[in-house]
Amino acid sequence: MSEMPPNPTPKIHPATREILPEDPMEMFAMEIPGDPNFMLQLLVEEYARMGWGLEDLMRLARDPNYSSFHGLFQRFGEDKLRERMSTILSRCGVIRATSYEAPAAPAAPAAPQGLVQISSPK
Repeated sequence: MSEMPPNPTPKIHPATREILPEDPMEMFAMEIPGDPNFMLQLLVEEYARMGWGLEDLMRLARDPNYSSFHGLFQRFGEDKLRERMSTILSRCGVIRATSYEAPAAPAAPAAPQGLVQISSPK
């Protein structure tokens, strides 16, 4: 049986982590090499599973605060991006769910006090 080596980095919840001056505590994006078509497919499928449709995704792509989608928007252009996202959505679909709370069931009649003999016909 092999022993696991000790974890050199202790797990610390971000809310309790020490704030350091060189840590800007901001998220930032950067480009990495890869296939933009595959990236688009993954993003569209992920959001489709959360119930986002084509118009929701196009709004997201136009917003420069969403770097991944906006970068693809700039790369492909609005018309081509809309066409590609529509193709992906037609293949994987959009998951939509509605939840509701059922009305409370009527109270059950009070249980009889004591034992009750149940007999079957012969």
